[in-house]
Amino acid sequence: MIKILSILLFISISLNSNASQSMRRCMLLPVKDSIGGALGFKVFEEVERYLKTSDWCYYKSNSEIINILGNYKRNLNEYLHNPDVLKVVAEKTKAGSIIRVEIVSEGKGVDVKMTVLGDNGSDVYYKDNLKLTSNDPVVIGQTVKNWLDQFEKNIPYDGRILGILGNQFTVDFGKSYGVFINDSIDVIRPIKKKRHPLFKEIVDWETEKLASGRVFYVSPTQAQGKIDKYETRKRVEVDDWVILKKDDNTQKADLLKIPYGQEGGKNDYSFGKLGTVGIFGVLSSSKVSSSTGSATNSLSGLLMGVNLEAEVWATRNYWGSLELGANFGSQKKSSGNLSIDSNSTTNSKFKLKLGYRYLPLGFFYGPQLDAYAGYAKYTYGHDDLSADKIGEVTFSGLILGGRGSIPLMKKFRAHLSLEFMLTSSYNEDTLLYGEDESSSNYSIEIGGSHNYSPNMDIDGGIEFNSNKAKFSGGRSMSLKDTAFKGGVRFNF
Repeated sequence: MIKILSILLFISISLNSNASQSMRRCMLLPVKDSIGGALGFKVFEEVERYLKTSDWCYYKSNSEIINILGNYKRNLNEYLHNPDVLKVVAEKTKAGSIIRVEIVSEGKGVDVKMTVLGDNGSDVYYKDNLKLTSNDPVVIGQTVKNWLDQFEKNIPYDGRILGILGNQFTVDFGKSYGVFINDSIDVIRPIKKKRHPLFKEIVDWETEKLASGRVFYVSPTQAQGKIDKYETRKRVEVDDWVILKKDDNTQKADLLKIPYGQEGGKNDYSFGKLGTVGIFGVLSSSKVSSSTGSATNSLSGLLMGVNLEAEVWATRNYWGSLELGANFGSQKKSSGNLSIDSNSTTNSKFKLKLGYRYLPLGFFYGPQLDAYAGYAKYTYGHDDLSADKIGEVTFSGLILGGRGSIPLMKKFRAHLSLEFMLTSSYNEDTLLYGEDESSSNYSIEIGGSHNYSPNMDIDGGIEFNSNKAKFSGGRSMSLKDTAFKGGVRFNF
């Protein structure tokens, strides 16, 4: 009499494109059998131990999924053979592949079968089975591990691209995978799956070569490369496949700390002096207030303008930037006893910054924290209303600031920045109040960006800027702007 032990072991192996982990993620789901789980638990331990020590798999348990599947004890076998259920499991665990192991008891032995499925729950990537004369969980577990090793060798790529910036990219393999600086790579894209006509298994992939290049930076779990040559008009995208082409000379050069192909101290694959150039349209709500102690006059209105921003990276962590902006329009009287009802104005700004960029996760496409210092100058070019204590004034000085940027989705980022003047200086074009007692400035910006293409981002945000000067006798002048800006930023 054949005794069926419905031991269903699922191991999810995926590429995690989140910033927290980029290695293939493995997850061991519950093992069910008909003898109280004794055999299944031991097999579970064997495979889990293997996954935790595997070089090509990052193991992470998921108690939520275990609890969900734990509610299907009676129909677990049926549910885990249902493609729709498997698809839901893959979506919840972000699994790229699902491996199903079934064990059927036959007398003194067992029949072991393993099927590797795609994340849609139906594509078959790998399938094998074997009859064992032993029901020892160690032997069963070793059989499963041998098949997993074979499956790893059949994976049609070495890694996937996590992020792209111009002709540079980050890929999800590193030193632990045996990658060396100056290793050659090919970037390919899967076009079509090729299935066996009888067994419906996926036996091959139809692919298209997009580009070739070299690795110039390696960390334990990630690497960065630079594309040398494009094979088609298509550009590289996130999740494209990367094939590593090993070369004995590049390995020896890396071990000797001598960049392969370097001549005269120049390394063509160093990070280089790259950066961004952005152009933005600006709609600004601007207000100027002048107080004489007993009365306050103010003008406000909408201004339109343009911002130009350029940033250059000297290394992966050190950068410099230049920002120019100008707004034009007119303001109307909003309070006080002004001699006119409206006045035209031309406001401008100039910023020069030098900063350090901290990469918490070690690669350029994850979270970024910037600290910077520099010089800024704000000019408010109001037409002369000296009788109303309003005219052209300038605030300038050394600035100190910080900026944080974090990826929210695959191609979307959010940022927040705060800066203020350490040594604010106030100047008047015509005599209004005279020398100030103190002046101050601060600026806050919040926004986001969308990576529209490898070389272009759509960027936007809200910037709040405030300048204020105080004078003797309780007199003061303040100028505030709330600017909505949007535009494009190009990588070079």
